[in-house]
Amino acid sequence: MSNVDRLIAEFEVGTLLRPSINTPNSVDLSRAVARLSGYSRAESPTGSETEIADLIGPAEHIVFVVADGLGMSILETLPEDAFLRRSLALELQSVFPSTTSAALTTLATGEWPVNHSVIGWWTHFAEIPGPATVLPFINRVTGASLIDQGIDAEAVFPVPSQISGFDRGAIGILPGNLVRSVYSGYSLGKAIRRGYGSIAEGVDNTLARLEAASGPSYTYLYFPQVDSAAHMSGVGSGATHAALEDVNRSLERLARDMPDGTKLVVTADHGHLDASPREPMLIREDDEIGGMLRYPPAGDARVNYYHVREDAIGRFAETYRECMPSNVLLLTPDEIQDLQLLGPGEIPALTRTRMGDYISICIDSAVFAWAAAESDGPDMSRLVSHHSGMTPDEVRIPLIVAG
Repeated sequence: MSNVDRLIAEFEVGTLLRPSINTPNSVDLSRAVARLSGYSRAESPTGSETEIADLIGPAEHIVFVVADGLGMSILETLPEDAFLRRSLALELQSVFPSTTSAALTTLATGEWPVNHSVIGWWTHFAEIPGPATVLPFINRVTGASLIDQGIDAEAVFPVPSQISGFDRGAIGILPGNLVRSVYSGYSLGKAIRRGYGSIAEGVDNTLARLEAASGPSYTYLYFPQVDSAAHMSGVGSGATHAALEDVNRSLERLARDMPDGTKLVVTADHGHLDASPREPMLIREDDEIGGMLRYPPAGDARVNYYHVREDAIGRFAETYRECMPSNVLLLTPDEIQDLQLLGPGEIPALTRTRMGDYISICIDSAVFAWAAAESDGPDMSRLVSHHSGMTPDEVRIPLIVAG
């Protein structure tokens, strides 16, 4: 059985969830919220965009909350009468890769990763050349700022944020350390950015903004706390549950105290799945696979993009399959396109360049890691939970509506 056939078999039995325009997804949600905020698209609505827009309904004020990492499997650990569970309007699917950089860029642009070209936590940039950590805007290997390397946001993010096209005042409320980041500036477009220290302060700032609004408004509120706790402690940990309860309690207060004419819309970028085994599948710069690569891999915990040396193209796939376990599938960009894993349509040249020659996908809870020749091991091995794959735990996300 080919790797493509194996992947299709996983989709058919439901152990993996296939990205599809026919399943309500975060692209549809992004476009629906943009439409309700006055953004006009040339093309007709697609997928579940109209259904989601009708679920939310028109509003003078829209508060759009992204609770990073709050997938359905984590949400469902709350009691059934908890605010977030009883306000659940619809279950959605995240995009692939189900990781923050790709999913937040989809929410900002209303485009699938195939079109916006941010296809991993580490995305390959020909300008370096090599992988960069997109959200911090740094070189993955050296940690140097991309700005210092002469790379600006326009080169990295070819599709602009929708928010600059909204017909209402827009504000983004973020943790204080993210307010001035390059990515926040890109993804929030024309929106004014304000920082907060705690979840409660983020809600206070949102309520103050709503009370002061002199006309129709859009407020973006970002909570990374559940994601951070899950990464460090695991999905079932006390720290993750405490962060979840804090988010649930705070958003219930926001829904209760926000002025009439406000709609609260809450979603997540992805879910989480604890790594098992804890030790990652390690590729080193100086081992057989690593020695065939032109650059360190791009991608994420459960998806890798490989740019292979020209003299190794003919033998890379066979060597890789011999070295890696059976839970890893190796595909070509053409196979990714045929399966439409990054979204519908032909893969544009920029995205193809960033994908490289081969793409590996882990189909269970194991994770990849990369280590330079002189290093002791990967930093990510200290993390307990990860995402970026296509398992239900990583892909299923909520749409919560109140007001």
